[in-house]
Amino acid sequence: MDSVAAIRAHAATVARAFAPLGWAFYGHWHADESTRILTMLRAGTANADVDEAVTEVWNTKQTALLRNVATPLGRFGRGIDLECQRRCQKRQMLVSEAVECHEAGRYAAAMTLALSQVDGITREVVGKTFFQANPDATEPGYTDDKTLAGVEGNLPVVRKAFSAPVDRVGRYSSVSRHGIIHGMDLTFATKVNSTKTLVLVGALAEHLESRASARAKRWRRDRDVRRSTLTGFDDNGRLRDDRHLEELYLFRAEFESRMFHAILSPHGPTATSLLEVARDKLPQQSLWRARFSLLTVERDGVAWTYRTPRGHWMGSALRIRDCATFPIEQEHWTWDAAGPPLAAPWSRPDGWTATDGDPRTPNWGFGGFYLD
Repeated sequence: MDSVAAIRAHAATVARAFAPLGWAFYGHWHADESTRILTMLRAGTANADVDEAVTEVWNTKQTALLRNVATPLGRFGRGIDLECQRRCQKRQMLVSEAVECHEAGRYAAAMTLALSQVDGITREVVGKTFFQANPDATEPGYTDDKTLAGVEGNLPVVRKAFSAPVDRVGRYSSVSRHGIIHGMDLTFATKVNSTKTLVLVGALAEHLESRASARAKRWRRDRDVRRSTLTGFDDNGRLRDDRHLEELYLFRAEFESRMFHAILSPHGPTATSLLEVARDKLPQQSLWRARFSLLTVERDGVAWTYRTPRGHWMGSALRIRDCATFPIEQEHWTWDAAGPPLAAPWSRPDGWTATDGDPRTPNWGFGGFYLD
């Protein structure tokens, strides 16, 4: 058995042991402590004591990982669909708020906030909520062969604990989402249950990342189809068909950093090296390589253009006249017009817009990441 297979086999063993208690296994579980507590469980230690032991590990030895349990959500949709990425980053912020509540001992607030985000992200990515007492067996489940969270006997079993129906008001001290959100369980707010809920977020984030990428591609494709039918400009002078514009803003930030360092290097920039960088960076933002061109590559400056799917021309230029001065004085320009520039702005400035680093014209606008 190779090392990867051995790791997955051990993960499956741990998952099968802890999942019935509502603990979702994934890649950030403490390996040595998991083995120790697994030994306790097999020796007949009461479930309540096992719960306390796992909770103690996460809240003492794994505090940084628990605090950042939602960090992977910020990567969902990256380089594929900005709107998806923004929504997931907002969810990341909300789960981080749940973690703050947990650390402050406000377990009821932590759990209700985290559970609502589990509900939302699974509805978006999978199409249905995670919380189903009797899920359709014909639909894709929560297993995969790439992540530790996706091992057999893990999330599908944990799902049962979190989806258990609670029909009468009482003191159950459970993680049932139905009992919590509908006010049926009056004693759910414990440190153990709050920890289980946050750990579930971490496991789902690990398992869902690749599925989120596939979903983001469909969202991006559908939205691009809708935007391709739009014509003209909005009240701010921005193209209604704004495909690739925000992605181009992100590409510019990365590419011009490489331009800056190339100009400062002893041998200066070369078209070959910059084209290699562009060919690498453009697909990371789902931009088309064929639409990119280097307009000018000189010892002290570089200018480039990109033609959007609508046929609009965008461009950017950077020049550093004296690399020996400090602080280094940079000159930046952008192009935003129906036609292409004929030359770099230092040779033919007509149509170029000088900037202080951040573009100013409507089609270079960027809405930011975190939604208000």
